[in-house]
Amino acid sequence: MKVSLSQMAVVDAVARHGSFSRAARELHIGQPVVSRTVALVERLLEATLFTRTTRAVELTDAGRAYLAVARSVLAAAERGQRQWDGYLAGENGEVVVAALPSVAATVLPTAVRRFTDGHPGRSVTVLDVPSAEAVTMVESGTADLAVCDADRAARLDGPYDTAELATDTLVAVLPPDGRLADRPEVTWAELSREPFVALQPGSSVRSLTDSGFATAGTAPRALVTARGVATVAGLVAARIGVSAVPRTVLPLLGFQDVTVRPLTEPTVIRRICLVGRTPATPAARIFREEVATAFAERSFRP
Repeated sequence: MKVSLSQMAVVDAVARHGSFSRAARELHIGQPVVSRTVALVERLLEATLFTRTTRAVELTDAGRAYLAVARSVLAAAERGQRQWDGYLAGENGEVVVAALPSVAATVLPTAVRRFTDGHPGRSVTVLDVPSAEAVTMVESGTADLAVCDADRAARLDGPYDTAELATDTLVAVLPPDGRLADRPEVTWAELSREPFVALQPGSSVRSLTDSGFATAGTAPRALVTARGVATVAGLVAARIGVSAVPRTVLPLLGFQDVTVRPLTEPTVIRRICLVGRTPATPAARIFREEVATAFAERSFRP
């Protein structure tokens, strides 16, 4: 465009005030600058915008036509500036977070509510996926943030912002009338003497349960594999076997009649991390803080 936004603003001020001097006072510039600017705009447009007399400055037909264009452009520029300012302040923008299903269902809702309440320009997409997939999404740029286990986060190579959010422990999940249900705590060796309901290979929980049995120098008597935590709970409640899950998963088991006990010898710990792309968008930085706060407010101790 031949005419700049600042030049359009001068034309608009002169039209509103019908005076070069009053327009100059509003814009905090000298009257000669206003006069030269209007003259330059008229040369660029090859049209006379104002008629000038000793008493008044009035718009010509061409001036009125151009003023409508200028005001439309100025209004659009102002809207764009507000939108950009909102982006820089984190008031506008979408955040995509890939998170462990247990975290997506239990902790993230608090962070999402706080992030979006009173901020209509903000939005969040939550993808509940295994750790490996969450990390891959951050690497590929599909997600801004990932909530995953520390082992997966440690494998990342590149400028990622990583922070530990919580320490979680595995607990035994038992049929309520099973032979282990009356124990104050259960060992991995005791768990191995029962049919074991495990999550599918490749999941972070499966890696932890495999590690628990291996560290105890044992293996489950029989193995039943399920894809989701809810299915695991259903199989245990149906007395198919026993299982072990992180404590953060327990809210997802509430609909099933199962018994939960501390799991020892060894105590298996899962560290949950938050991984973010860098540089992060302003909205992602704010949401990251909300996630950290939501985790800090919850207890994952046995």
